[in-house]
Amino acid sequence: DNDFYTRVTAFKSRGIKVLIALGGWNDSLGNKYSRLVNDPQARTRFIQDVMQFIEKYGFDGLDLDWEYPKCWQVDCNKGPQSDKQGFAAWISELSSAFKPKGWLLSAAVSPSKTVIDAGYDVPALSRYLDWIAVMTYDYHGHWDKQTGHVAPLYYYPGDTYDYFNANYSINYWIEMGASPKKLVMGMPFYGQSFSLADASQNGLNEKTYGPGEAGEYTRAGGFLAFYEICERVKRRSWSVTRDPLGRIGPYAVSGNQWVSYDDIAEVRRKSRFIKDLNLAGGMLWALDLDDFRNTCGCGKYPLLTTLNNELRGFPMNDKMENCT
Repeated sequence: DNDFYTRVTAFKSRGIKVLIALGGWNDSLGNKYSRLVNDPQARTRFIQDVMQFIEKYGFDGLDLDWEYPKCWQVDCNKGPQSDKQGFAAWISELSSAFKPKGWLLSAAVSPSKTVIDAGYDVPALSRYLDWIAVMTYDYHGHWDKQTGHVAPLYYYPGDTYDYFNANYSINYWIEMGASPKKLVMGMPFYGQSFSLADASQNGLNEKTYGPGEAGEYTRAGGFLAFYEICERVKRRSWSVTRDPLGRIGPYAVSGNQWVSYDDIAEVRRKSRFIKDLNLAGGMLWALDLDDFRNTCGCGKYPLLTTLNNELRGFPMNDKMENCT
């Protein structure tokens, strides 16, 4: 999309770094990344090609999003053990090639202890990457066949695993050798939705029979953008439940439809967590899922604005401060 490319790279004139990203969930299907990282000659050819691409289009670096070394699309039985060191070697070689150019190198990585252990040489990643974006979301979804929060900050009693939360994930990355100053914590600007097996049993860890109904704009079962969720809460009277201890964000219910998500208060809480641990920063998935049209009356981009203001120490305006 040339128009999008032009609009985004225009930010460079304001001193903002613009990287090109490679990978993603769908692009990680199959063995192509494994074949690449396990072949030294293929790695060399890739580095030559990507450097030409970055030069040609004026990017400031590369963001890698292979999901995941050894654990292809979370299945740790699919990939060879050599993926772990192959991925580390690839990053080391990219870093050596990029540094003389002043280019940045980053990676989006799993929050899962299982994947971290199987797929990442954490000290090497911390040494060679400029930052490590931990995708601390999608801990739960309709695939669980029971309700759960998309992105818990802390363990919530009754959760299946005590390590399915951002607090555990971030601290485990640090324990395994990552510098806190390299870690960027992710936040979802969307919700995971479910269809309840019994509408009267609508709390956490309740049985479900499938994904929630697709949103009118996102059109994917089991997934709602924040702007679709806040519209349901504001205008369709979905009932919202919040954890008084702030361990998880809210969930909203209407009939047999159930969705968990992060709201303004939860983004603020996670931003303070980032500051308390002296992490590198926060990241989000994705900009187009925030309330960019002010549909719900909290201002445009309320989640992004909250994240930015909290991390940079800017004051919140009263309208957004008191908006739920």
